[in-house]
Amino acid sequence: MWAPEDEYKQPLLYGNNSSGNNNNNYSKNNANGGGKGKIVNESKCNDILFMLLFLATVIGMIVVSSYSFRNGQPQNLIPTNQIIEQLGNTTETVVIGQLQNAVAQLKQDKDILIYSVIMAVALAAIWLELLKRFTRFFIYATLCLGVALVAVLGILFVMLGRKESSEATQIVGYCLAASTLLLICVIVYLKKNIDLTCAMYTETVRGIQNRPSVFGTAFICIAVFLGFITFWTASSVYLFSIPGEAVIQDSGSSEHTLLNLHFNTKIRNLMYFMIFAFFWVTAFISAVFQHTVAGAVSNWYFSRDPTGESEVGSPNAFTSLGRALSTSLGSLAFGSLIIAFIEFMQAMLAISKNSNSENKLVVMIISCLQCILGCIESILRWVNKFGYIYVAMHGYSFCTSTKGCFDLISRNMFSAVVMDFIGSFVLLLGKILGAAASALFTTSVLYASGRSLNPLVIGLSAIFAFCIFNLFSHIIGIGSDTIFVCYLEDLETNGPNNLYISPDLHELLQQESENSNQNKSQVV
Repeated sequence: MWAPEDEYKQPLLYGNNSSGNNNNNYSKNNANGGGKGKIVNESKCNDILFMLLFLATVIGMIVVSSYSFRNGQPQNLIPTNQIIEQLGNTTETVVIGQLQNAVAQLKQDKDILIYSVIMAVALAAIWLELLKRFTRFFIYATLCLGVALVAVLGILFVMLGRKESSEATQIVGYCLAASTLLLICVIVYLKKNIDLTCAMYTETVRGIQNRPSVFGTAFICIAVFLGFITFWTASSVYLFSIPGEAVIQDSGSSEHTLLNLHFNTKIRNLMYFMIFAFFWVTAFISAVFQHTVAGAVSNWYFSRDPTGESEVGSPNAFTSLGRALSTSLGSLAFGSLIIAFIEFMQAMLAISKNSNSENKLVVMIISCLQCILGCIESILRWVNKFGYIYVAMHGYSFCTSTKGCFDLISRNMFSAVVMDFIGSFVLLLGKILGAAASALFTTSVLYASGRSLNPLVIGLSAIFAFCIFNLFSHIIGIGSDTIFVCYLEDLETNGPNNLYISPDLHELLQQESENSNQNKSQVV
């Protein structure tokens, strides 16, 4: 079943078996008896400087918010002009009436909305189990559905173009038809990578189901994120409403003296700091979430016997969350700072673009810079994701983790990119189908119970279901990347005959490597 040992001392899935210094970990672990060497997680704090900077930023944001809450007067942000006031009263009456009707409808149908949320959670759990048992079917069905959608759109555009005698519309249709053929060729060419994605997702769902605490930590991260958004928004409103000097305007009569209240524009400059703090904290919360899931899944991977069962008493996701907020806090703060800086630069470019909207040359230059920064941000997010995984696995500093993990997956870069693309497409379709199923369920229940089809209730049920499925899919996405990194680490550390990975997944990977080696030898 297994290939010769020397062919698998390096984690090369597609036959790039070049010699090098990649066997150090393997040699060290097998020189002392050949037993399985579990990944050792360092307990020391790393990147302390960035941890202190992050804490100082949070404290500074709290200080600014406290000052804003004490001195802000948000009621003064509402214009008091007589015409605007009359218009505002009319608008206020309409808005209040609509809100009252919406609240009354929600109160009437709240039981159905609760049932739809429970149903969405149950559907997500069922979807998780089906994804584990029928991963290949799910992925190929999703890809076929995507190809069929492109083909239908192409035919539709061609028919509309002929009906309206529009050559441009027909050209779009023909391009979509050509894209359909191209997608079919790509799917055939990437069959082995698709099989790899199927195997990785099957293993990921196993790990998540053996670490159900990841869902608890995920809800904690979401609650903290929503709480921070609410706090930051309120702070910004109060900061903008801090009054400045009052100017008395005399219209010539003592009976018509008006008080014109000016806002403190200098204090408003603190909003730049608040924007930067917002980006950093939100990026940090996302990093904590990724670290937590990666730590739980990697711990499951390296704490089970060959049957796939976890050892009794293995640490759960809350342990990984504790490390994220203690020893790994500085590393996560460092990685999130990079993302926050890019996002802050994009925000400043957007402000500058709006203020120079009449200058077409400046707008064009800023748009190009925004495009470049967007590409850089996407690349950095992808790299950071693997850096966070390595931080969760080993407890190294951010730079050491990112370099080590990138070196590990660089020999399998194509596989990692394809897995991300295919997996993201499948998970996106799952979120859409989950939201549609929830909306259909709510509509059916409302109709069967003889109630009016309330669009607000139906829309909220679809939104809640989409958020629930998005949470599940986000966990699966991070878990699959973690399993991929764990496999490469496992192969380098323990060798092919002493792996923690499930035998069926390793057999698939071995077959892919053997086929690649055969193709390479035939070419030579």
